[in-house]
Amino acid sequence: MTEALKVEAVSKCFKIYRDRPTTLKESIVRYLTGHRHSYHALWALRDVSFSLEQGQVLGIIGHNGAGKSTLLRLLCGLGRPTSGRILRRGYVSGLLELGSGLHFDMTGRENILTAGILNGLTKSQLLAQQDEIIAFAELEEFIDQPIRTYSSGMYLRLAFSTAIHFDPDILMVDEVLAVGDSRFQQKCMDRLGTFRKSKKTLVLVSHNMDQVRSLCDEALVLEEGRVITQSAPEKAITCFNDLMRKRSERRAALISGKSTSGVITERGSRLGTQEATIDTVQLYNPQDKPIDTLFSGDGLKIVLEWKLTKPVADLTLVLGIYSETNVKCFETVVPSMASAFGPLAEKGDIRCDLPELPLLPGRYQMVVGLYPPNWDFIYDYHWDMHVFHVLGKNEVSSNTSGVVNLQPVWSVQTPHD
Repeated sequence: MTEALKVEAVSKCFKIYRDRPTTLKESIVRYLTGHRHSYHALWALRDVSFSLEQGQVLGIIGHNGAGKSTLLRLLCGLGRPTSGRILRRGYVSGLLELGSGLHFDMTGRENILTAGILNGLTKSQLLAQQDEIIAFAELEEFIDQPIRTYSSGMYLRLAFSTAIHFDPDILMVDEVLAVGDSRFQQKCMDRLGTFRKSKKTLVLVSHNMDQVRSLCDEALVLEEGRVITQSAPEKAITCFNDLMRKRSERRAALISGKSTSGVITERGSRLGTQEATIDTVQLYNPQDKPIDTLFSGDGLKIVLEWKLTKPVADLTLVLGIYSETNVKCFETVVPSMASAFGPLAEKGDIRCDLPELPLLPGRYQMVVGLYPPNWDFIYDYHWDMHVFHVLGKNEVSSNTSGVVNLQPVWSVQTPHD
């Protein structure tokens, strides 16, 4: 197959100045006196090499500051590497950040036309596509309003629709699909799926591992600006999780002054720096009675008791249900507890109500975790510690499998003479 993208030993260094002059006079005086600006070198990328074949989808994962966005900007041609080279085949377009390339004082329609011209399209090509772009973005009512009046979701819809409809050979997408309502996110994912089927090349930066699993042929793991692995998505995600575990262990060791590798409890395992902890996880039925067994389809209340052992401004909460074979049945994330519930107290309870839980009979576990909002490490994560059982109200057919307890009703219709 033809290589769409080839990165050879690319490094990128930024100079961070400590005493940059603030006036022209100061600059002249420093130049005449031979005084040079002091700076320190920040290496965002070091010796990055990989290749991507035409029609493939590559995910790039890593913690905040690993170099993902810097790499994507270089791949788009926004800046040059300090060393190394990047080879691209075909027209490249990028959706690098929310509203990137949009002029706030121009209308949505004017932004579409301007972006198209800058991307080499003719006026007739733009006019032929603009209605489709506007319809996909669902902005018919607002397209002639200045985009400074748009919400963040409207920015996303316009930026994504514009980028995808210009039909690039290689599309770069940086994390922006985390913004907007879930319905439009799914619409974007479906459009990216169509883009992939048309044998176009896609590079996707995402913290959403389910997106990486479902969309990508391979995933690249970056750590401190270096490539750790380029491999199948599941293997890369395992590598990323292992790196997060090691970062958490190093942070915990710095805090406590001693080495740590997580805690093995009587039931399951626990990992994290313990700056914020989940002290108890209690399951209740709709009548507020503590339970560890429920019938399929019954409601479930989960109450988590959390505590701060160190000052923490915000937390990300993850709650999931996994089957006995470690299949994810359900997961919900609170990206910012401070935004959702107000300033964090030193301790408190948080409750999640599930009106019904239609799982097939079996053994399940409640998985919970606390993270900083940037997902750089783990405060507290419980695995296989909170087990519960689901019983069947009715006899389950041996011909039924999966996760969700559905009762199929079959019938046959014969054609009428």
